[in-house]
Amino acid sequence: NNHITIHEMPVKPNYKVKPDQEIHIIIPQPEKSVLEPENIPMNILYEDNDLAVIHKPAGMVVHPGAGNTTHTLVNALLYHFKGLSSIGGVERPGIVHRLDKDTDGLMVIAKNDTAHNVLTKAFQTRNIIKKYVAIVTGKPSTPTDTINKAIDRHPKYGHKMTVRHDGKEAITHYTLQEVWHTQQGVFSRLKLQIFTGRTHQIRVHLSSIGLPIVGDKLYSKKWEKYNVPFMLLASTYLEFDHPITGKRLQFSIDLPQHMNDFIKKLNTIAFEHIQVE
Repeated sequence: NNHITIHEMPVKPNYKVKPDQEIHIIIPQPEKSVLEPENIPMNILYEDNDLAVIHKPAGMVVHPGAGNTTHTLVNALLYHFKGLSSIGGVERPGIVHRLDKDTDGLMVIAKNDTAHNVLTKAFQTRNIIKKYVAIVTGKPSTPTDTINKAIDRHPKYGHKMTVRHDGKEAITHYTLQEVWHTQQGVFSRLKLQIFTGRTHQIRVHLSSIGLPIVGDKLYSKKWEKYNVPFMLLASTYLEFDHPITGKRLQFSIDLPQHMNDFIKKLNTIAFEHIQVE
């Protein structure tokens, strides 16, 4: 495309640069993305003039990005809601926090900038309670514990996060609920609460203590073995103060079908099933 030239001559990608050659690079302006509302079904648990609480299904990307410009949660929000906060920019209207693509669960959406700012501060001050359920391979050494390990980008694989001593503070608390012993191995059901919101936090923390989430394509080496459509992680509980009225709001949902199906399978094949909580 002639965007890279050496001495005003276009070069191919395999060209080997020589000493003292002058390289010119033309960086094209990024195309402005125009987000279109899409009539995507949405489970809205609560809505008023300031916010909405929705149930994002596993498999849906929250906002547009590289490789995902349509069929995102934002496209659905633009269709279902007349007003959304603008603080996140044109690509993230209403988005206060995120869930990974393959994570099922609850999200709070801001419908104006005032609500957005208050909710953002509530996340920062840890006044919002977020609880999850995960099915992992293995069994924790203790029935309840807090994982306090800093997290940051992987130095070699930029799409992954990893535990790093020089990373950002990340705190995850877990409680063991059930254990299944099967011929395929040991599986555990964990209830989790996060006190920080780092990218891939639960996934990285559980993998770091030898308990990768079943179906996690990034942090479980055997994710293909169990034939699940999405990783077995769901955000099932959300509690926070209404950003305008101050009223404490609480929301909970059941586990998604793909997690219930796997639990039913474990109940069938387990030769020992222990209910801890």
